[in-house]
Amino acid sequence: MMIPAMPHTVASSDSLELAAPVDEPGDSLKVLVVEDDRPTRLLLERMIRGRGHEVHGCESAEQARDLLGRIFFPLIVLDIQLPGMNGLEFCRLLRGHSDGKYYYVLVGTGNNRPDDLKEILDAGADDYIGKPYHPGLLDVRLAVAEAAVKDIAERRRLENDLEFLADHDPLTKLFNRRRMGTAVEEAVAAAREGRIGALLYIDLDNFKVVNDTLGHDAGDRLLLTVADILRATVRAEDVLVRFGGDEFVIILQDCPVSDALNIGESLRENIENLVFAEKGRTFRVGASIGIVPIDGTRETSDVLGVADAACYAAKAGGRNRVELYRETGGALEALVADNDWSSRIKNAMQEGTLELWYQPVVAVVGRSILCHEVLLRLADRQNGAPVHPAAFLSAVQRSGLTARLDRHVISNTIKFLASRPDIHLSINISGSSFANTDFVEFVESTLAAHAIDPARIIFEITESEVVANLGQAVGMMTALRKRGFRFALDDFGTGTSSMNYLKSLPIDMIKVEGSFVQRLDADPFNQAVLMAVQALATALNIPLVAEYVESREVYDLLANMGVDYIQGYLAGEPRITPYTENELFSSQIFRETHGG
Repeated sequence: MMIPAMPHTVASSDSLELAAPVDEPGDSLKVLVVEDDRPTRLLLERMIRGRGHEVHGCESAEQARDLLGRIFFPLIVLDIQLPGMNGLEFCRLLRGHSDGKYYYVLVGTGNNRPDDLKEILDAGADDYIGKPYHPGLLDVRLAVAEAAVKDIAERRRLENDLEFLADHDPLTKLFNRRRMGTAVEEAVAAAREGRIGALLYIDLDNFKVVNDTLGHDAGDRLLLTVADILRATVRAEDVLVRFGGDEFVIILQDCPVSDALNIGESLRENIENLVFAEKGRTFRVGASIGIVPIDGTRETSDVLGVADAACYAAKAGGRNRVELYRETGGALEALVADNDWSSRIKNAMQEGTLELWYQPVVAVVGRSILCHEVLLRLADRQNGAPVHPAAFLSAVQRSGLTARLDRHVISNTIKFLASRPDIHLSINISGSSFANTDFVEFVESTLAAHAIDPARIIFEITESEVVANLGQAVGMMTALRKRGFRFALDDFGTGTSSMNYLKSLPIDMIKVEGSFVQRLDADPFNQAVLMAVQALATALNIPLVAEYVESREVYDLLANMGVDYIQGYLAGEPRITPYTENELFSSQIFRETHGG
């Protein structure tokens, strides 16, 4: 969709003012004829009107300059010999203006010497026509001019679009990150002059449910609705930013903390009251909102991180709430002090404190271990307990480190496989890796360096990311499967759109979403889902893995359904070393099911 130019008037240092270019309706143009000979001017006006255009005439460059300051004429027919400023001088003046490129200038001349014609073109004219005007030749020149004006208008619209998109999100038309940085700098500078402001960091709750259930088009429509709510709730002078995905930022200048809290709470309530209905289903979303005062004590680069931490605290506190950062020494301050996950994860990858843990995937029938899933834990040398990835993965995604983290895990997993020829491992990879054209080459070269059989590696890709990047995902998966790697479709069941594509996806295994497995024995709906997925997997001859298996009752149901593999605490908790089958044989599930 083209972004319309807003009307304005621009002045240049040459005292020429031009009305802002506007789109002409249909094929009719506004044409300015600048000709001091009245009979010739009237003749031109009549012929141009005959082509369906609106014509204004004047007899001097000075009059033309006045008219162009009030009206946009995309086509100008200009005589060279004019009283006062001549046509070539006026043409140079016009082209010297920043908007002068948006006019088509046809010069009428009684001279036909090559040097004279070259001077006309050098002055910036688009075309010329000899005088006296011949109707047939004038028609040809005007037809060429009309086509050129359309091309100029299209180029101008594209330039306006690009200029708009440099600072705006293409979906919501809110500002983007580039404009946000400038707005935060301005707010910090204003705060240091005594005008306190605030920044709101908004993360939608349960947006993924809509995206996964109804698809990304529905998710986009929901984001557009939320953007409208933001516009209707905040003040006209506030800066609204789509930060990425389902996250938004609002910069409030000259806004006391009490007012910022009121705005934040109004936003939360308005989003909470939104009922999103589509395809016969209704959904509600909420908003976790972090607020940080912009009072001049914090550098521009720190403001967003503190607000992000406050938003994270709002989510950790139960979601759909507003959290104000306060210098109180409480839990939020500790969270902020530890919130620069981007730097922390980078350091962990360099220092080796990002650990690989392992959880077994076990056959329901028999005692064999199919593979171990590689899980991440961040070693915390101060507190001792490892940090679960739920604490940092969202920050890693926002900072654009996901693909780099994927490669770190793949490299270290392959290196570990070289020291353990007895095991197979599955590795989670993100949708960010699909966009990297050298990902397949990276995997192959890393594997070759350690002489590992690719069949020992299973790549896990989530259902939502496969559907969102279907073409890229299928291409990458096909290329790697030809080399012997295997693929598992993880979190199956969180959406419905991939059902249509499942039969064409090059996968070797389905891992059903764990929320359908937990408390399976107490939820008939989940039992129906599992039975349907098992029937689908059987029809496609693809093994099915049930995650989050934590009780004997759930295990029994899965065994009766014919599920092939299980993963969960009942079979083996994640730990820093892989299990042996002898260890699993002594565990609860194997003692009970195999009489150990």
